[in-house]
Parts: sequence; structure tokens; C-alpha cells
Amino acid sequence: MFQRWLPALMLAVACGGGGGPAAKPSPSDVATTPDAAVRSFMEAVADSNIARMGRYWGTGKGPAVIVGQPADHQQRLTVTQSYLRKTPYRIVRMDPAPNDRMTVTLDLDRHDADGTTCVRRVPFGVVNTGKYGWIVTSIDLNQAGAPAQPCAGPRS
Repeated sequence: MFQRWLPALMLAVACGGGGGPAAKPSPSDVATTPDAAVRSFMEAVADSNIARMGRYWGTGKGPAVIVGQPADHQQRLTVTQSYLRKTPYRIVRMDPAPNDRMTVTLDLDRHDADGTTCVRRVPFGVVNTGKYGWIVTSIDLNQAGAPAQPCAGPRS
């Protein structure tokens, strides 16, 4: 079931909009490094805190919950949370990209209901937004594996 709409979801998670009302984040909510943004995002995933996930996910214009874009960010983050919840992770690499961007690569320890275990390597795109700090802009959920059977299929 997930496989039919996964490509559209990937595009939706990777894309964002712009505009909308801007609010000043508190200093404790600003990720000052790319890995801090990913860790804060993954902590919010673990806590099932969609609003906090939206503070560390968005576009170069800012976090989804602050700039209000994309309009359906809560739905996108809910689906993302279903792919990543209950998943121990390790940051294994950070690679610079153009225009104040980085790719932070995580190893996710995944477990199927049948006891199969695997490690999935998943790249997270992050960007330095300036006043809002570093935020996640894209996650390759195809690499994470489907929520019901994350170890099925090709592995990284």
C-alpha cells in the first residue's frame, strides 16, 4: 500500500513552500549545527511531537511551523514520523553541499515484526536558514524502508 504513493510522499517531504507568518524562535530551539538539527528532529520523532518536528523541518525560508509552509506540513510530518519512530540511530557522516547545505547520513537500526533486523542508511538534507538555525529539508524515506517491513527489499 505504501509503495503506491511513496514517490509522491518523498517529493512532498523533500519540498516545501515559503511565505507565511514568521515568529522568532527561542534560543533553545535553534540548532546551531547540522547534526544538532537532525538530533532535535529525531528526538521529536521519538516523542511523537509533530509540532516540534515542524520546528526542525522546513525549507530555506524557515521551519514549517514558523513560516506556515507547506500548508499540509502536519500530515507530511505524521507520515514521516510513522517511518522513523522507534528507531535507534547513529549519525555516520556529514557531507557539505552548496548554498549552506549539508547531507547528514544516519544508520537506522530497524526491526521487522518477524524478528528480522537490518541497518538502513538514510540521508537527511539540512540547510542553514540563518535566524532559524539549521533545519532538515529532506529525508529519503525510501531508504528507511516501509513502516510495516523496514528490512524487506534492498538495503543500503
